[in-house]
Amino acid sequence: MPSLYCDIDGFSNIISANVQSGHPSSTSSAVIECISTTKDIGDFIEIDLGYSDNHKKVFSGYIKQKSNKAPENTIMITANDVLIRAMDYFVVSSDPETPFTRQNIKAEDFIQDILELAGLTSFDFDATDFTLAISVPAEVNLISAYDYANSIAEYVAWHLYADEDGVIHFLNRKPYVMVSGQPDDAQPGFVADSSLKTIDDSNILEFDLRYDERDLRNRVVVYGTSGIFASVSRATSWNPVTDTYQQILPADFYKTIAAAVPFIDTIEMAQKAADYNLQLYNRLGVKGSLSILGDPDLLARKVITVDNTILGINTTFYIYSAEHSWSKGGYNTSMELRK
Repeated sequence: MPSLYCDIDGFSNIISANVQSGHPSSTSSAVIECISTTKDIGDFIEIDLGYSDNHKKVFSGYIKQKSNKAPENTIMITANDVLIRAMDYFVVSSDPETPFTRQNIKAEDFIQDILELAGLTSFDFDATDFTLAISVPAEVNLISAYDYANSIAEYVAWHLYADEDGVIHFLNRKPYVMVSGQPDDAQPGFVADSSLKTIDDSNILEFDLRYDERDLRNRVVVYGTSGIFASVSRATSWNPVTDTYQQILPADFYKTIAAAVPFIDTIEMAQKAADYNLQLYNRLGVKGSLSILGDPDLLARKVITVDNTILGINTTFYIYSAEHSWSKGGYNTSMELRK
C-alpha cells in the first residue's frame, strides 16, 4: 500500500497540512503544522502532497502568519495564494487629483493593469467582448487592487483566480458545469467542460445532493454612469438537470439582483452585463457535498463525474470548493459540488 507523502521546501517533520480552494474565495489558503521550518513571514512556499505513487502540487503562495504552539512545541504556518498581494495592495494616489485611470480599455487589459500594481506578473487571460470607460476615464483610488479587479470580473460574469502554480486566470469560468446548449454557451471564451475522472462507490465516504433556488435571480438591473442603465428578466429559469427552462419560481414573481458599475458608460455594455448576469444567476441550484479518500487531483474548478448507486446519480459536477486534509493519520478530500 502506498505511503502518505507531503513535501514543502524548508519544512521538516510535517505533522499536518490543510489546503482550501474555492470558486467564491478571494484566495486559496493553507495551514501547516510542523516541527521546524526555515521559512518565515513573506516567504514563498509550494505544497506537494498525496501518496508516494500519486502526489502533486496543490498550493503555492506566501506565508502570512507564523506561530508556536505549547506544550506541543510545534510551528503553525498560514499562507495564501499569490492573489493575496492584490488583496493587500491598497491603491492610493499620492495626489488625489491624479488617480490611477484607464479609458476605452478592454476588461481583461484593465484587470491586468490593476494587478500589475501589486507586482503580479504571471497571467493567463482570455479576451472578453467588454470595452469599459469608453467615454469617461475610470478612476481607481482608495480600494484594494483585488477588490477593483474582481468587481470588473463580476460585472462581466467571468472569473478571476490564481491556480496552484501561481498563475492568475481571468476567463469565462462559470461556477457550474459548462455544457453546449446551455443559455450562456454563445458567450466569448465559452469552453464545454470534460470530466477529469469518475468518483464511484469504492472511494466515496459521504455524499449528499440538494436542490434550491436560494441564489436564483430571474431579473438583473445594471446602473452605469449617469443616465446609463439596463435590465433584463425572464419568467422561467434554467434547470441543469433537465437542460431546459422551467417555471421554478412562482408565476409572475421576480427575484432581482442589482449592480452599480461606474466604469460602464454605454447602454450596449450595460445591457450586455445584464444579459450575461441573468444567464449566470437564473438557474436552479443543484449542489452536493462529497467526501472521499484523499486525491490531490481534485482541486476547485475541476469537473468530475459522480457515480453513486444509492442516490442513483451518474453525472458531472463542478468542484465549487475543495479541502485537502493531510496528516500522518490519513488524507481526505472534501468538496462542495455544483451541477
